[in-house]
Amino acid sequence: MLGEVSETDVLCIISRTKFRDLAGLMHVVEEYHGTGNPFAHKIANYDFTDIDLDQLQMLAQRLFENGKIHQPRLYNNDSGFIHPELSRNQIWLEIAPYSNDNPAVVKAYDQYKMLLSLTKDEN
Repeated sequence: MLGEVSETDVLCIISRTKFRDLAGLMHVVEEYHGTGNPFAHKIANYDFTDIDLDQLQMLAQRLFENGKIHQPRLYNNDSGFIHPELSRNQIWLEIAPYSNDNPAVVKAYDQYKMLLSLTKDEN
């Protein structure tokens, strides 16, 4: 919703939520829209008051129905889950070869991303 990443580029959202169905997700979206997430490390990242609630709900529903929301808390009670590749200050995780320290691989991927961005409007 903030334009940081295209919805089509989202592979998966790893969430600390624990809802079981679409109605539960809609409740979470309404809560975050109204009061934010007081437990977040960066509370400002959860301020959605300037975004239309209906738009947020439609996006959340599409992500949910496309299986793009993963909730580790549904499988264990460890609410402190952080993906091993993320630090507490990161939001996005690249699923590309940045974990590979080979400079040629990193350069090739950077060039691929540049070409992708230059050709996106042609699709």
